[in-house]
Amino acid sequence: MSHTILALSKLNSAERDSLYQQGFKILDPEALTSADYANIEIIYGWDAKIGPAILATPNNQLKWIQSFSAGVDYFPLAKLKEAKITLTNASGLKAHPIAQTILGYILHFARGLNYYVNQHNWQTDLDQYTIAELPTVIFGTGQIGRELARQLKALGGTVYGINSTGHPVTNFDRTFSLDDYKEALELSKVIINVLPATDKTHHFFNEAFFKAAAGSFLYVNAGRGVTTDSQALIAAIDKNLIQYAALDVTEEEPLNQNSDLWRHPNILLTQHTSWVEHAGQGPASNLFSIFSQNIPAFLNNQTLPVNVVDLNRGY
Repeated sequence: MSHTILALSKLNSAERDSLYQQGFKILDPEALTSADYANIEIIYGWDAKIGPAILATPNNQLKWIQSFSAGVDYFPLAKLKEAKITLTNASGLKAHPIAQTILGYILHFARGLNYYVNQHNWQTDLDQYTIAELPTVIFGTGQIGRELARQLKALGGTVYGINSTGHPVTNFDRTFSLDDYKEALELSKVIINVLPATDKTHHFFNEAFFKAAAGSFLYVNAGRGVTTDSQALIAAIDKNLIQYAALDVTEEEPLNQNSDLWRHPNILLTQHTSWVEHAGQGPASNLFSIFSQNIPAFLNNQTLPVNVVDLNRGY
């Protein structure tokens, strides 16, 4: 029996051959017509127009969507749940480059590179930190959080984790529940945010949070932009509650050229590029490595084992 995949993210020739050999028919968006919508069982990637159109097609056969990103807040989760469609994400696909980017942020400010990059006179008395001197709390103990914790531990760091229940996680010295985050803040100097976007995390990092974080050295957001109240963050830095911030994601993307974030001397912006790899261009590069792990289960009408999104939680 043939199964039809709509390839909204690119498949290379080897990936296509693998799917053909397993009996799949591949549709490309360039040749797609509305007459094809009803027969599509799998969407590889996503398109804000094509995806909803397929969902709205009467008697459609859609069973599985493979997201090209770890975050899935832009999907119609309620509709997918109602239609009993499985959504898998790309969690972990870019964990290594993202973790290394975040480590770069920390070292940039800790080692005074933000100062030296604009320094044109001899200076030998700048205050600088080592990783061991900056206990770090990571909000989000998934694959990115675990990889970052591993890298920080390798450099002598102390790392605390925040997750929904406070359950222990590999590579973290100690974990706390999201409701008990203030206890972790008291132990930390660096705050890393890699949380997903959900109703609970929207503007979680707000004025009250930054007041509780008073005395922190650095705040990093490499999760989702809407988790952070930008104006509250700017105010916290201006009031010296937090010394520096590094933002890979922002509430508005692309960020308006008039945003105060661009001009603040203590804020580093990297325009949602923390995931970039020279050998893996594009946010969906190597996505097939995750997708292919679920194919045997799909073909045998079994529950998919890898990166299945909880449609109630949104991650």
